[in-house]
Amino acid sequence: MRLVSIAFRDVKPRSFVLHPRLPLSPRPLHLCGRDTQLSVPGYGKNARSYFSAAPLNGSESPTDTLLSRLSDNLQTIQKVPVQKQKQDLPLIQKTEWFGKWRALLTDPSRLAIESDFDRQGPSKTWPYLLLVDRFENRSDIVLWSCLLDYQKRVNGDPGVRAVWAGFWGRKSLYDVQGPLTPTFWRTFLEAALRLKDNKFLENIWVYSEWMYDRHGVKWPQLYSTVLSHFLQTRQYQSVLQWQLRLAPNFYPGAEEFASIIKQFVNEPELYRTLEFLYVASPDHQLYDTLIPYLYNLGASQLAIKWRRVCVRHDDVPLAPIPSRPFLRFLQGYFPHEPLRPEESAAISDSSHESAEEAERIELSREFVNRVHGGTFGISIKNYDDRLGAKWLASSWVSLNVAISTIAALGVEQIGPLSLQSIALRAGTSQGVLNRIEQLRGKGITIKDSNYFRLVLYLAKIKDDELLLDLLHSDLHPDVFDDSELQARLIVSTASSEDWKTHRLVLAARLVAIEKSAREAANALVHVHILRRDLQGLAKLLDDMRTMEITLNQEQTSFIFDSFVTEAKSTFLSPDSLYFYLPICRHLLSMEIAVPVRCWRKFLFCLARQNRMDDLEKLCVELVDTFTSSQSSRPGFVPVHPEDIPEPMREPLSGIDNLLGVFIPLDLPTQTPLHPLRQIFDNKLLGTIVRYSFHPSADEPSRKSPALQINSQRYMAYNGGRVVRLLRALRDRGLFLHKERLATYVKLRLVTLYGPGYPTKRHLQTARAKTSLTLPEMKALLDEAWGEELLPPIEKLRAEIETRGLKEMSRNEMYLQRVGKTTPQLRVVL
Repeated sequence: MRLVSIAFRDVKPRSFVLHPRLPLSPRPLHLCGRDTQLSVPGYGKNARSYFSAAPLNGSESPTDTLLSRLSDNLQTIQKVPVQKQKQDLPLIQKTEWFGKWRALLTDPSRLAIESDFDRQGPSKTWPYLLLVDRFENRSDIVLWSCLLDYQKRVNGDPGVRAVWAGFWGRKSLYDVQGPLTPTFWRTFLEAALRLKDNKFLENIWVYSEWMYDRHGVKWPQLYSTVLSHFLQTRQYQSVLQWQLRLAPNFYPGAEEFASIIKQFVNEPELYRTLEFLYVASPDHQLYDTLIPYLYNLGASQLAIKWRRVCVRHDDVPLAPIPSRPFLRFLQGYFPHEPLRPEESAAISDSSHESAEEAERIELSREFVNRVHGGTFGISIKNYDDRLGAKWLASSWVSLNVAISTIAALGVEQIGPLSLQSIALRAGTSQGVLNRIEQLRGKGITIKDSNYFRLVLYLAKIKDDELLLDLLHSDLHPDVFDDSELQARLIVSTASSEDWKTHRLVLAARLVAIEKSAREAANALVHVHILRRDLQGLAKLLDDMRTMEITLNQEQTSFIFDSFVTEAKSTFLSPDSLYFYLPICRHLLSMEIAVPVRCWRKFLFCLARQNRMDDLEKLCVELVDTFTSSQSSRPGFVPVHPEDIPEPMREPLSGIDNLLGVFIPLDLPTQTPLHPLRQIFDNKLLGTIVRYSFHPSADEPSRKSPALQINSQRYMAYNGGRVVRLLRALRDRGLFLHKERLATYVKLRLVTLYGPGYPTKRHLQTARAKTSLTLPEMKALLDEAWGEELLPPIEKLRAEIETRGLKEMSRNEMYLQRVGKTTPQLRVVL
């Protein structure tokens, strides 16, 4: 047997050496392979293999070699990574597939004669007809495969072209079903593409049209191979040309077409070309495949673009579940984007019911609650878990209808017996998880118990065998909550060698231990917070992350609420500030989302206390987190549930211990509900700029910033540092209006250089300490921004004068109301 369809595989029987990984056989080897980058999974009787050291590109000359007549008892050699093959293409060709031509494979002299179709070489003096010219071999594709195989190994792609020229005029081959046919047809096609021979490729197309027209068969993978090659080599005109040629008769179907699009969809320069391919395709069924694929990669904006293309061509979701996360994201962050009725139906909670099942039960929760409610004086009945389990296990009604019925009756929680009935009918781990998700979507929770945790644990690790043993076990679910009984069961089942039950009880103890460890760790977290033990808390959180112990939502909420409550009016003592800030940074490193309100409090505190170093560091960290961070889900970043839009938050209301929701990193920061847009709103930006122009006790002397090195002189002035910081944040992806920032700066310059004098003491101090002239200040701020931020000096001076006069008028009116006079500069000094 031998390897086939290695991309750009070229072979020459020259310079043979033994392959270092092949054991020597007792039988002599006629040919030995050269060093290789490929592998042979295994060899059987009469096996053959090719090895190549040639680079995988079409510009190199053929360098593959042949290894023939391996021993019958040759052992499997060590595997080396192999280039990924198409699933429908066999990796090896067995010698027995060549039938009566097996002997010809090992006769290179005869192969040279039989493949000399124009009789200008070895067959020039051959007195007989060539085998391919005999009538009985006219349509023998196995014979042609032998000849093609030989020419490919000896002469590479030019040899393949010579074989093509040999049977081009005969038009006798059209078999596409045999075991050798995939390699046979693909070899011609790949050679034409590598040789960049347009005439060769067009002849293949003409021949394929003849095969389809006369015999009703299609050249295997013609469309996907040609289009993928031209897309990969960025030959856009060729893509469009061959799409129009091949689509009418060789379109591969929606599934394979979608795989071609998915292969190149992340390359922006190919977007228009791929859109043309989609528009020109015979059917439009790309939504269910492409949109969820892009969204799961984190390419939400590309998914939105492709959704618009699909919707324009009436390509809508047919399967609601794959597209549901994307559609909820779209509805939440882009509410003005209209949805088609099919898309709106996909995000509704009734997706688990079919139309026939909906007709069989026409009850709603509101209706039944009204019937059983106070209007008629009937009290609400408690849910009977045993009775509910019998209903859910009943085979005369589908499980979807059974769940919908208890939901319509207003049941909000089921017990372990009902869970057992549902899980038994689900049958698999994935089915159990889907049913639990369906219950959650209906607003039904499952009573917390060790049995439920064990079912969930086994389903998540996909241990179907142990899960089914648990569901079919005679043990009552309450047994798993009795630790003493479990201890006795471990001993008794080991003595009786009832290993199935023994495994179940041990698994239950493992889950119980994990629960106890989690409860103890979270209780200890609470103690460290109350004691303000930052070092102990940091070490504990590191240990929890290492042991994969989850922090409870109650503890995170306690941390966030305590901080916000303590930081009233954005004032926070340094001790509290530097206690909570490291904690939130630590939680962020654990992918536990911190609410926007906490980050805003931190930034307000740092800005008002003029802690520029910490402010700069935290701002950069936040922008990087929401624009370019790496998480356990590539392309996404966790966001606190309270900061996501309502359409995304509502379906998550029934999820326990929800610490965060992942949103795509490529969400534009100018989106109104983007976390960065919520953090760095106009109020915070104005506050940061305003307080940067206030004097600070720990700020170094600013009497002569002009004496600093020109390229860094703005670093000695907090106002310049803030302008530089905001420019850096904008360059990192933060949405920031340059004009709005210039307005904030002008308001500060009115205080420092405008007419009149400020009424507030700290503003008077700031004005008195300013030693720069207005042109010098403008030059410093423009330098900090990296380009011109403020208007020309004359225009700036006029704006300051105008704004200053208005500010003086407001100040005088205020002072008259409070019975004070305008402060005099000589008095202030």
